[in-house]
Amino acid sequence: MQKINLELKHYCKDFVSIRETLQKNGATNLGVVFQKDYFFNLPQNDYLIEPRLKLRTENGKQTLVFYRRGDFKKNSSNPANVYLYEVKDNELLSFLSEVLGIKAIVEKNRERWRKDNITFNLDDVNSVGKIFEIEIQTTLESKEKDEKMFVQYRNKFLKYLGDIVKGSNVDLVKKTCFDKT
Repeated sequence: MQKINLELKHYCKDFVSIRETLQKNGATNLGVVFQKDYFFNLPQNDYLIEPRLKLRTENGKQTLVFYRRGDFKKNSSNPANVYLYEVKDNELLSFLSEVLGIKAIVEKNRERWRKDNITFNLDDVNSVGKIFEIEIQTTLESKEKDEKMFVQYRNKFLKYLGDIVKGSNVDLVKKTCFDKT
């Protein structure tokens, strides 16, 4: 299934003020889950935006995720085309690992909050740190309205946020591993 996501990610030193702001604005805490994402190598091409393929494991479920998303930019939402496929085959990980090779593994604890069609993720990513993410799943028909709502929420949190995250979590994990060598 294809989805259009409006997303933004920032580093965040402390989630206390974020949680308080979420509560004040009527968001619901959905709890914390552990996620493990296996990112796979894809054939090289002259893509303007590098595609990503990952297998996410969470609470015993597996989801194959393919997406294209450019780097996040300050003061704007970042549209991404995302395709999700729920997997019930326990052999898929070993198959994709053999065929494509694993680029990196990202492990994180994700605290999810939700209000309407907006998801707020407070991620503690192993070897990277704390990252705050706003994500709205939208359609072409409601994208303009959702972008306005996105900007309103982004502005409520900006004073608590650090630098914008460039790229994807896989880039951060790979950079951290490279920096340690």
